[in-house]
Amino acid sequence: MDKQLNTIGGQMTSYASRLMKSATAAVFIFAASVIVLGTQHANAQTKVVFGYVSDGALQWPEYVAIEKGWFKENNIDIEMLAVGGGAAQQLAAGALNLSASGFPDYVRATEQGAAIKIVLNGVNMPPYDVYAKPTIKSLPELKGKLVSIGGNKDITLTYVTAAMAAVGMKPTDVDYIYAKSTTARFAALMSGGVDAAILYPPTNFKAAAAGFNKVATISDHVKDIPFIVYGANLDWAKKNGEALRNYMKTYSRALTWLYDKKNKDEAVKILMKHGKVTQQDANDTYDYFIGIAAYSKDGLINDASWKKMADTLIEFGDLPSPAPAITKFVDDSYVKAGWGK
Repeated sequence: MDKQLNTIGGQMTSYASRLMKSATAAVFIFAASVIVLGTQHANAQTKVVFGYVSDGALQWPEYVAIEKGWFKENNIDIEMLAVGGGAAQQLAAGALNLSASGFPDYVRATEQGAAIKIVLNGVNMPPYDVYAKPTIKSLPELKGKLVSIGGNKDITLTYVTAAMAAVGMKPTDVDYIYAKSTTARFAALMSGGVDAAILYPPTNFKAAAAGFNKVATISDHVKDIPFIVYGANLDWAKKNGEALRNYMKTYSRALTWLYDKKNKDEAVKILMKHGKVTQQDANDTYDYFIGIAAYSKDGLINDASWKKMADTLIEFGDLPSPAPAITKFVDDSYVKAGWGK
C-alpha cells in the first residue's frame, strides 16, 4: 500500500513538474512574441514619396542619406521621383508626400487654396550663372537678345532681373523663351536657338568648355531669396509627423556630412552614381555648391527672405498687397524638431 502511494505521489510530482515547465515555456514564448512584435512595430518603415524636378546636385543630401543607409536607420522608405516642373501641383493632388521645387511654386499653389506648405529651405543660394554666345561679352550686350529662363513667373526670372538691374538694365531690355530644366536651356544655347541662358551645374561648366561666355554669376547679385524649397502635403504631414521630423533629421545629417570637405571624394562618387554625371562634372559641382554655401545650413526661411519673395510675387500679380503672413505658406516646426538631432 505504501509502495503504491509512493508511486502515485511520484507520478503526481512528475506531472506537476512537467506542468510547471510547460507554463514557464509558454510565458517565455509569449514574452518573446511581445518583444518581436514590439521591435517590428518600432522598426516599421514609413513610405515617403518624394518628387523633384530632375536628377542632380539639388538632391545630393538625399543621395548621401540613401547611400549611407540613414533614411532606413530613421525608419524612412524613400521613393524618389523626377517629375519635372509639376512638383508643387502633384504634391497638392496627393500624388506626392513631399516635393522640392522653386520657392514661388509653393506660394502660388497655397495662395490658390492647395493644402500644402513649405517645410524646408533646401538650396538657399542660387547656384546659377548666365552664359551667352561667344560674341557677347557682358550683360548690357544682351539688350534686344533672346534669353532662356525657367518660365514667365519662374524664380530664374527674378534672378536674371536682379543681375540686369545691377548693371542698369530693365527686365524689358531682353526677350525671353522658357524651358523649365537647365538641360533644356543649355540645349537651346548649344543649338544657337537663344543668345543666352541661365544655367546651374554641371551645364554651366559644359557651356564654359564649349566656348560660351559667363556674363553673370547670380549669387553675386541675389541674397536671401531661396532657390529650392521643400513642400509637404498637409494631410499626409498630419498623419505622418514623426516621419517628416525624421526626414529633417536625416537630411541635416547628410548635409553636415556633405559640407565636410574630407568627404568630397566619396560625395563625388555618390553624385556620379545618382546624378549620372562624369567625375569632372561632379568634382566641379561640389566645389561650386560648397564654395557658395548653396545649401541652407539651418533649413529655415527668415523674414528677410520672405519679404523679398513676397515683393516679387506681388509684382507678378500672384499675391495681394500687403502680402499674407509667412505662416500661411511656411511651417518650420518639422525642421526645428528634427534638424541636427
